[in-house]
Amino acid sequence: MSLTGPILIVDDEASIRQSLDGVLSDEGYSCIHACDGAGALEKIREAGPALVLLDIWMPGMDGIQTLRRIKELTPHIPVVMMSGHATIATAIGATKEGASDFIEKPLQIDTVLNSVRRALAKEDGDLAFAEVSVSAEPGFATEARVLKSPVFEKQTRKGALVPQRTLARGAVMYGQGLHSGKKSGLVFEPLGPGSGIHFVGVTDDHAVPAHIDYVGSTGYATTIRLGNTQAATIEHVMSALNAYGISNLLVKCDGEVPVLDGSSLEFCNLFEEVGLVEQKGGWHRIVIEEPIRIESGKTSIELVPSGRFEIDYTLEYPEPVGKQRFVFRLDDPAVYRKEIAPARTFGFVRDIGELQKQGLALGGRFDNFVLFGEDGPINCELRFTDEPVRHKIMDAIGDLYLLGRRIEGKVIARMTGHTQNISLLKKVRDLL
Repeated sequence: MSLTGPILIVDDEASIRQSLDGVLSDEGYSCIHACDGAGALEKIREAGPALVLLDIWMPGMDGIQTLRRIKELTPHIPVVMMSGHATIATAIGATKEGASDFIEKPLQIDTVLNSVRRALAKEDGDLAFAEVSVSAEPGFATEARVLKSPVFEKQTRKGALVPQRTLARGAVMYGQGLHSGKKSGLVFEPLGPGSGIHFVGVTDDHAVPAHIDYVGSTGYATTIRLGNTQAATIEHVMSALNAYGISNLLVKCDGEVPVLDGSSLEFCNLFEEVGLVEQKGGWHRIVIEEPIRIESGKTSIELVPSGRFEIDYTLEYPEPVGKQRFVFRLDDPAVYRKEIAPARTFGFVRDIGELQKQGLALGGRFDNFVLFGEDGPINCELRFTDEPVRHKIMDAIGDLYLLGRRIEGKVIARMTGHTQNISLLKKVRDLL
Protein backbone atom coordinates (compact mmCIF):
# COMPACT_ATOMS: atom_id res chain seq x y z
CA MET A 1 0.00 0.00 0.00
CA SER A 2 1.17 3.51 -0.71
CA LEU A 3 2.14 5.14 2.60
CA THR A 4 4.44 8.00 3.54
CA GLY A 5 6.44 5.58 5.69
CA PRO A 6 6.45 2.11 7.26
CA ILE A 7 4.47 0.89 10.26
CA LEU A 8 6.59 0.81 13.42
CA ILE A 9 5.82 -2.13 15.76
CA VAL A 10 7.02 -1.56 19.33
CA ASP A 11 6.80 -4.51 21.73
CA ASP A 12 9.27 -6.20 24.08
CA GLU A 13 8.08 -9.65 22.94
CA ALA A 14 9.76 -10.71 19.69
CA SER A 15 6.97 -13.21 18.90
CA ILE A 16 4.36 -10.42 18.90
CA ARG A 17 6.52 -8.22 16.69
CA GLN A 18 6.97 -11.05 14.21
CA SER A 19 3.29 -12.01 14.24
CA LEU A 20 2.17 -8.44 13.59
CA ASP A 21 4.77 -8.06 10.87
CA GLY A 22 3.46 -11.19 9.15
CA VAL A 23 -0.17 -10.07 9.28
CA LEU A 24 0.56 -6.54 8.08
CA SER A 25 3.01 -7.65 5.39
CA ASP A 26 0.34 -9.95 3.96
CA GLU A 27 -1.85 -6.84 3.59
CA GLY A 28 0.90 -4.99 1.73
CA TYR A 29 2.25 -2.86 4.58
CA SER A 30 5.97 -2.33 5.22
CA CYS A 31 7.04 -2.79 8.84
CA ILE A 32 9.95 -1.93 11.10
CA HIS A 33 10.48 -3.01 14.71
CA ALA A 34 11.64 -1.77 18.10
CA CYS A 35 11.77 -3.69 21.38
CA ASP A 36 11.52 -0.74 23.77
CA GLY A 37 10.67 2.95 24.05
CA ALA A 38 14.18 4.23 23.41
CA GLY A 39 14.45 2.10 20.29
CA ALA A 40 11.07 3.37 19.11
CA LEU A 41 12.16 7.00 19.33
CA GLU A 42 15.34 6.18 17.42
CA LYS A 43 13.38 4.44 14.64
CA ILE A 44 11.00 7.39 14.41
CA ARG A 45 13.91 9.78 13.91
CA GLU A 46 15.49 7.50 11.31
CA ALA A 47 12.53 6.19 9.31
CA GLY A 48 9.60 8.58 9.85
CA PRO A 49 6.90 5.88 10.15
CA ALA A 50 3.30 6.48 9.04
CA LEU A 51 1.90 4.68 12.10
CA VAL A 52 3.11 3.27 15.41
CA LEU A 53 1.72 0.14 17.10
CA LEU A 54 2.88 0.56 20.71
CA ASP A 55 2.68 -1.87 23.62
CA ILE A 56 1.85 -0.29 26.97
CA TRP A 57 3.66 -2.67 29.30
CA MET A 58 7.38 -2.60 28.51
CA PRO A 59 10.46 -2.54 30.76
CA GLY A 60 12.20 0.78 31.22
CA MET A 61 10.21 3.47 29.47
CA ASP A 62 6.63 2.14 29.39
CA GLY A 63 4.16 2.70 26.55
CA ILE A 64 2.47 5.76 28.02
CA GLN A 65 5.80 7.45 28.62
CA THR A 66 6.87 6.52 25.10
CA LEU A 67 3.61 7.86 23.70
CA ARG A 68 4.24 11.21 25.36
CA ARG A 69 7.74 11.37 23.88
CA ILE A 70 6.44 10.42 20.42
CA LYS A 71 3.81 13.15 20.54
CA GLU A 72 6.46 15.68 21.58
CA LEU A 73 8.75 14.56 18.77
CA THR A 74 6.22 13.96 15.96
CA PRO A 75 2.68 14.91 17.03
CA HIS A 76 1.21 14.09 13.60
CA ILE A 77 2.05 10.34 13.66
CA PRO A 78 -0.95 8.23 14.77
CA VAL A 79 -0.25 5.79 17.60
CA VAL A 80 -2.32 2.68 18.34
CA MET A 81 -1.80 1.34 21.87
CA MET A 82 -1.77 -2.39 22.68
CA SER A 83 -2.19 -4.06 26.08
CA GLY A 84 -2.87 -7.49 27.57
CA HIS A 85 -4.05 -6.01 30.85
CA ALA A 86 -6.30 -3.23 29.65
CA THR A 87 -8.72 -1.29 31.82
CA ILE A 88 -11.01 1.57 30.90
CA ALA A 89 -8.72 3.86 32.89
CA THR A 90 -5.72 2.75 30.85
CA ALA A 91 -7.55 3.20 27.56
CA ILE A 92 -8.83 6.64 28.47
CA GLY A 93 -5.43 7.66 29.80
CA ALA A 94 -3.84 6.65 26.51
CA THR A 95 -6.48 8.58 24.58
CA LYS A 96 -5.81 11.68 26.67
CA GLU A 97 -2.13 11.41 25.80
CA GLY A 98 -2.94 11.38 22.09
CA ALA A 99 -3.40 7.72 21.13
CA SER A 100 -5.65 7.28 18.13
CA ASP A 101 -6.92 3.84 19.17
CA PHE A 102 -6.51 1.10 21.77
CA ILE A 103 -6.58 -2.67 21.14
CA GLU A 104 -6.42 -5.56 23.59
CA LYS A 105 -4.20 -8.63 23.62
CA PRO A 106 -4.42 -11.41 22.64
CA LEU A 107 -4.56 -9.57 19.34
CA GLN A 108 -7.22 -10.53 16.82
CA ILE A 109 -6.29 -10.14 13.15
CA ASP A 110 -9.49 -8.33 12.17
CA THR A 111 -9.24 -5.97 15.14
CA VAL A 112 -5.64 -5.09 14.32
CA LEU A 113 -6.34 -4.51 10.63
CA ASN A 114 -9.44 -2.42 11.31
CA SER A 115 -7.53 -0.29 13.80
CA VAL A 116 -4.66 0.21 11.35
CA ARG A 117 -7.05 1.18 8.56
CA ARG A 118 -8.84 3.68 10.76
CA ALA A 119 -5.60 5.21 11.92
CA LEU A 120 -4.41 5.52 8.33
CA ALA A 121 -7.76 7.00 7.25
CA LYS A 122 -8.64 3.90 5.23
CA GLU A 123 -12.21 2.77 4.71
CA ASP A 124 -13.43 0.45 7.48
CA GLY A 125 -16.11 -1.93 6.21
CA ASP A 126 -17.40 -2.95 9.67
CA LEU A 127 -18.24 0.58 10.72
CA ALA A 128 -18.66 2.05 7.24
CA PHE A 129 -16.14 4.81 7.98
CA ALA A 130 -15.47 7.53 5.43
CA GLU A 131 -13.65 10.83 5.77
CA VAL A 132 -15.74 13.98 5.47
CA SER A 133 -15.26 17.64 6.29
CA VAL A 134 -16.76 18.92 9.53
CA SER A 135 -15.44 22.41 10.03
CA ALA A 136 -12.59 24.64 8.99
CA GLU A 137 -12.96 26.94 11.98
CA PRO A 138 -9.82 27.36 14.11
CA GLY A 139 -9.75 24.87 16.97
CA PHE A 140 -12.44 22.64 15.50
CA ALA A 141 -11.91 19.09 14.32
CA THR A 142 -11.26 19.14 10.59
CA GLU A 143 -12.42 15.62 9.80
CA ALA A 144 -14.95 13.16 11.12
CA ARG A 145 -16.04 9.67 10.24
CA VAL A 146 -19.46 8.67 8.99
CA LEU A 147 -21.46 5.68 10.24
CA LYS A 148 -24.59 4.17 8.81
CA SER A 149 -27.65 4.80 10.98
CA PRO A 150 -31.36 3.94 10.76
CA VAL A 151 -32.09 7.53 11.83
CA PHE A 152 -31.32 8.95 8.40
CA GLU A 153 -32.65 6.11 6.22
CA LYS A 154 -36.05 7.75 6.13
CA GLN A 155 -37.49 10.79 7.84
CA THR A 156 -41.26 10.62 7.74
CA ARG A 157 -43.59 12.72 9.89
CA LYS A 158 -41.33 15.68 9.21
CA GLY A 159 -41.60 18.43 11.76
CA ALA A 160 -39.31 21.45 12.05
CA LEU A 161 -36.06 21.33 10.09
CA VAL A 162 -33.07 21.71 12.42
CA PRO A 163 -29.29 21.63 11.82
CA GLN A 164 -27.28 18.50 12.39
CA ARG A 165 -24.54 18.84 15.02
CA THR A 166 -21.53 17.02 16.39
CA LEU A 167 -18.80 17.87 18.88
CA ALA A 168 -16.06 20.19 17.70
CA ARG A 169 -13.41 17.69 18.82
CA GLY A 170 -12.98 14.44 20.70
CA ALA A 171 -13.22 14.27 24.49
CA VAL A 172 -12.95 11.79 27.35
CA MET A 173 -14.64 11.27 30.72
CA TYR A 174 -14.00 8.83 33.55
CA GLY A 175 -16.27 7.47 36.27
CA GLN A 176 -18.06 4.42 37.67
CA GLY A 177 -21.07 2.43 36.48
CA LEU A 178 -24.09 2.81 38.76
CA HIS A 179 -25.45 -0.72 38.36
CA SER A 180 -22.31 -2.72 37.51
CA GLY A 181 -20.09 -0.96 40.07
CA LYS A 182 -17.22 -1.24 37.56
CA LYS A 183 -14.85 1.58 36.77
CA SER A 184 -16.08 3.01 33.53
CA GLY A 185 -15.56 5.91 31.19
CA LEU A 186 -16.43 7.46 27.88
CA VAL A 187 -14.54 8.52 24.79
CA PHE A 188 -16.50 10.87 22.50
CA GLU A 189 -15.60 11.09 18.80
CA PRO A 190 -17.24 13.49 16.31
CA LEU A 191 -19.07 11.86 13.41
CA GLY A 192 -19.96 13.27 10.02
CA PRO A 193 -23.46 14.33 8.94
CA GLY A 194 -26.05 11.61 8.48
CA SER A 195 -24.34 9.29 10.97
CA GLY A 196 -26.55 9.35 14.05
CA ILE A 197 -25.37 8.47 17.57
CA HIS A 198 -23.58 5.17 18.16
CA PHE A 199 -22.05 3.35 21.12
CA VAL A 200 -19.07 1.01 20.84
CA GLY A 201 -16.70 -0.79 23.21
CA VAL A 202 -13.41 0.93 23.96
CA THR A 203 -11.45 -1.74 22.08
CA ASP A 204 -14.26 -3.03 19.84
CA ASP A 205 -15.06 -2.46 16.17
CA HIS A 206 -18.81 -3.11 16.13
CA ALA A 207 -21.01 -0.15 16.99
CA VAL A 208 -24.63 -0.28 18.15
CA PRO A 209 -26.87 2.62 17.08
CA ALA A 210 -28.56 4.60 19.85
CA HIS A 211 -31.93 3.65 18.42
CA ILE A 212 -35.14 2.07 19.67
CA ASP A 213 -34.57 -0.98 17.44
CA TYR A 214 -31.58 -1.96 19.57
CA VAL A 215 -33.00 -1.49 23.08
CA GLY A 216 -32.28 -4.71 24.95
CA SER A 217 -33.63 -3.96 28.43
CA THR A 218 -35.27 -1.20 30.45
CA GLY A 219 -35.08 -2.53 34.02
CA TYR A 220 -33.91 0.42 36.19
CA ALA A 221 -31.90 1.75 33.21
CA THR A 222 -31.97 1.75 29.41
CA THR A 223 -29.57 -0.65 27.69
CA ILE A 224 -28.89 -1.07 23.97
CA ARG A 225 -27.31 -4.17 22.43
CA LEU A 226 -26.09 -5.46 19.08
CA GLY A 227 -24.26 -8.77 19.00
CA ASN A 228 -21.65 -8.68 21.76
CA THR A 229 -21.72 -4.88 22.05
CA GLN A 230 -23.71 -3.46 24.97
CA ALA A 231 -24.11 0.03 26.38
CA ALA A 232 -26.08 0.26 29.62
CA THR A 233 -27.49 3.24 31.55
CA ILE A 234 -27.39 5.49 28.48
CA GLU A 235 -30.34 7.69 29.43
CA HIS A 236 -28.38 10.51 31.12
CA VAL A 237 -25.93 11.09 28.29
CA MET A 238 -28.75 10.69 25.73
CA SER A 239 -30.74 13.32 27.62
CA ALA A 240 -27.90 15.83 27.36
CA LEU A 241 -27.38 14.97 23.68
CA ASN A 242 -31.08 15.65 23.05
CA ALA A 243 -30.94 18.94 24.93
CA TYR A 244 -27.94 20.18 22.92
CA GLY A 245 -29.32 18.93 19.61
CA ILE A 246 -26.35 16.65 18.89
CA SER A 247 -27.25 14.30 16.05
CA ASN A 248 -23.94 12.62 15.15
CA LEU A 249 -21.52 11.16 17.67
CA LEU A 250 -19.55 8.00 18.48
CA VAL A 251 -19.50 7.14 22.19
CA LYS A 252 -16.95 4.56 23.35
CA CYS A 253 -17.68 2.94 26.71
CA ASP A 254 -16.86 -0.21 28.64
CA GLY A 255 -20.35 -1.71 28.83
CA GLU A 256 -22.01 0.93 31.02
CA VAL A 257 -22.05 4.72 30.88
CA PRO A 258 -20.55 6.10 34.12
CA VAL A 259 -23.06 7.56 36.53
CA LEU A 260 -20.80 10.52 37.47
CA ASP A 261 -22.78 12.46 40.11
CA GLY A 262 -26.09 10.84 39.15
CA SER A 263 -27.19 13.68 36.87
CA SER A 264 -26.44 14.86 33.34
CA LEU A 265 -24.74 18.09 34.43
CA GLU A 266 -21.18 16.92 33.73
CA PHE A 267 -22.15 15.97 30.18
CA CYS A 268 -23.51 19.48 29.68
CA ASN A 269 -20.30 20.98 31.04
CA LEU A 270 -18.22 18.84 28.71
CA PHE A 271 -20.27 19.69 25.62
CA GLU A 272 -19.98 23.39 26.38
CA GLU A 273 -16.25 23.13 27.01
CA VAL A 274 -15.58 21.16 23.81
CA GLY A 275 -18.03 23.13 21.67
CA LEU A 276 -20.45 22.10 18.94
CA VAL A 277 -20.24 22.41 15.19
CA GLU A 278 -23.21 22.53 12.84
CA GLN A 279 -23.25 20.22 9.83
CA LYS A 280 -24.96 20.09 6.47
CA GLY A 281 -27.91 17.82 5.78
CA GLY A 282 -31.61 17.73 6.55
CA TRP A 283 -32.70 16.58 10.00
CA HIS A 284 -36.36 16.89 10.93
CA ARG A 285 -38.14 16.63 14.24
CA ILE A 286 -40.90 14.01 14.49
CA VAL A 287 -44.27 15.72 14.39
CA ILE A 288 -47.05 14.07 16.44
CA GLU A 289 -50.38 14.23 14.62
CA GLU A 290 -52.65 12.21 16.93
CA PRO A 291 -52.64 11.24 20.64
CA ILE A 292 -50.77 8.10 21.67
CA ARG A 293 -51.43 6.68 25.15
CA ILE A 294 -50.20 3.82 27.32
CA GLU A 295 -51.80 3.10 30.68
CA SER A 296 -51.42 0.36 33.27
CA GLY A 297 -52.67 0.69 36.81
CA LYS A 298 -51.25 3.84 38.40
CA THR A 299 -48.85 4.49 35.52
CA SER A 300 -49.75 6.33 32.35
CA ILE A 301 -47.96 8.18 29.59
CA GLU A 302 -49.52 10.06 26.71
CA LEU A 303 -48.09 11.93 23.74
CA VAL A 304 -50.29 14.60 22.18
CA PRO A 305 -49.80 17.05 19.29
CA SER A 306 -47.91 20.23 20.10
CA GLY A 307 -45.63 22.62 18.28
CA ARG A 308 -42.80 21.94 20.75
CA PHE A 309 -41.32 19.15 22.88
CA GLU A 310 -42.69 19.43 26.39
CA ILE A 311 -42.99 17.02 29.33
CA ASP A 312 -45.62 17.31 32.06
CA TYR A 313 -44.68 14.73 34.71
CA THR A 314 -46.37 13.80 37.97
CA LEU A 315 -45.00 11.36 40.52
CA GLU A 316 -46.47 10.32 43.85
CA TYR A 317 -44.47 8.32 46.37
CA PRO A 318 -44.99 7.92 50.11
CA GLU A 319 -43.47 10.67 52.22
CA PRO A 320 -40.90 12.13 52.40
CA VAL A 321 -41.06 12.46 48.60
CA GLY A 322 -44.82 12.81 48.30
CA LYS A 323 -46.56 14.14 45.22
CA GLN A 324 -44.53 16.23 42.80
CA ARG A 325 -45.33 17.72 39.40
CA PHE A 326 -43.11 19.62 36.99
CA VAL A 327 -43.62 20.86 33.43
CA PHE A 328 -40.59 21.43 31.23
CA ARG A 329 -40.24 22.66 27.65
CA LEU A 330 -37.06 21.57 25.86
CA ASP A 331 -36.07 24.43 23.60
CA ASP A 332 -32.95 25.99 25.17
CA PRO A 333 -29.87 24.04 26.35
CA ALA A 334 -29.11 26.71 28.94
CA VAL A 335 -32.51 26.25 30.59
CA TYR A 336 -32.10 22.46 30.52
CA ARG A 337 -28.67 22.80 32.11
CA LYS A 338 -30.12 24.95 34.90
CA GLU A 339 -33.51 23.32 35.56
CA ILE A 340 -33.14 19.61 34.65
CA ALA A 341 -29.51 18.52 34.24
CA PRO A 342 -28.53 18.85 37.97
CA ALA A 343 -31.33 16.48 39.11
CA ARG A 344 -29.80 13.23 40.35
CA THR A 345 -30.81 9.59 40.37
CA PHE A 346 -32.66 8.79 43.56
CA GLY A 347 -33.53 5.69 45.56
CA PHE A 348 -34.96 4.54 48.86
CA VAL A 349 -33.21 2.84 51.75
CA ARG A 350 -35.91 0.19 51.79
CA ASP A 351 -35.12 -0.85 48.20
CA ILE A 352 -31.31 -0.92 48.15
CA GLY A 353 -30.90 -4.44 49.54
CA GLU A 354 -33.31 -5.95 47.02
CA LEU A 355 -31.66 -4.12 44.11
CA GLN A 356 -28.23 -5.40 45.07
CA LYS A 357 -29.57 -8.96 45.35
CA GLN A 358 -30.51 -8.54 41.67
CA GLY A 359 -26.99 -7.40 40.84
CA LEU A 360 -28.02 -3.74 40.49
CA ALA A 361 -26.97 -0.50 42.23
CA LEU A 362 -23.53 -2.02 42.90
CA GLY A 363 -21.90 1.32 42.13
CA GLY A 364 -24.25 3.37 44.26
CA ARG A 365 -22.10 5.49 46.54
CA PHE A 366 -23.12 8.37 48.76
CA ASP A 367 -21.97 10.92 46.19
CA ASN A 368 -23.69 9.72 43.02
CA PHE A 369 -27.39 9.53 43.92
CA VAL A 370 -29.92 10.78 46.43
CA LEU A 371 -30.84 8.22 49.07
CA PHE A 372 -34.15 8.80 50.84
CA GLY A 373 -34.84 7.50 54.31
CA GLU A 374 -38.02 7.85 56.30
CA ASP A 375 -37.43 11.52 57.05
CA GLY A 376 -35.79 12.70 53.82
CA PRO A 377 -32.38 12.51 52.11
CA ILE A 378 -29.81 10.90 54.38
CA ASN A 379 -26.65 11.46 52.32
CA CYS A 380 -26.91 14.95 50.83
CA GLU A 381 -28.89 18.13 50.44
CA LEU A 382 -31.43 18.30 47.61
CA ARG A 383 -30.56 20.53 44.67
CA PHE A 384 -34.28 21.22 44.15
CA THR A 385 -37.16 20.61 46.52
CA ASP A 386 -38.71 18.58 43.68
CA GLU A 387 -35.48 16.96 42.46
CA PRO A 388 -37.01 13.46 41.94
CA VAL A 389 -39.63 14.59 39.42
CA ARG A 390 -37.04 16.66 37.54
CA HIS A 391 -34.83 13.58 37.30
CA LYS A 392 -37.73 11.59 35.88
CA ILE A 393 -38.07 14.26 33.19
CA MET A 394 -34.34 14.07 32.50
CA ASP A 395 -34.59 10.29 31.99
CA ALA A 396 -37.59 10.70 29.67
CA ILE A 397 -35.75 13.28 27.55
CA GLY A 398 -32.99 10.71 27.07
CA ASP A 399 -35.20 7.69 26.39
CA LEU A 400 -37.38 9.61 23.96
CA TYR A 401 -34.32 10.52 21.87
CA LEU A 402 -33.85 6.91 20.78
CA LEU A 403 -35.38 7.56 17.37
CA GLY A 404 -32.47 9.94 16.75
CA ARG A 405 -34.81 12.87 16.19
CA ARG A 406 -36.44 15.16 18.75
CA ILE A 407 -40.18 14.68 19.15
CA GLU A 408 -42.48 17.59 18.33
CA GLY A 409 -45.27 16.91 20.81
CA LYS A 410 -46.24 17.07 24.49
CA VAL A 411 -45.68 14.17 26.89
CA ILE A 412 -48.03 13.80 29.85
CA ALA A 413 -46.72 11.15 32.24
CA ARG A 414 -47.57 9.79 35.66
CA MET A 415 -45.37 7.40 37.67
CA THR A 416 -43.64 6.05 34.58
CA GLY A 417 -40.08 4.92 33.96
CA HIS A 418 -37.83 3.56 31.23
CA THR A 419 -40.15 0.71 30.28
CA GLN A 420 -43.12 3.01 29.62
CA ASN A 421 -40.93 5.58 27.84
CA ILE A 422 -39.64 2.93 25.44
CA SER A 423 -43.11 1.42 24.92
CA LEU A 424 -44.42 4.85 23.95
CA LEU A 425 -41.50 5.41 21.59
CA LYS A 426 -42.15 2.07 19.88
CA LYS A 427 -45.67 3.25 19.09
CA VAL A 428 -44.21 6.41 17.57
CA ARG A 429 -41.77 4.30 15.53
CA ASP A 430 -44.62 2.19 14.17
CA LEU A 431 -46.22 5.34 12.74
CA LEU A 432 -43.10 6.46 10.89
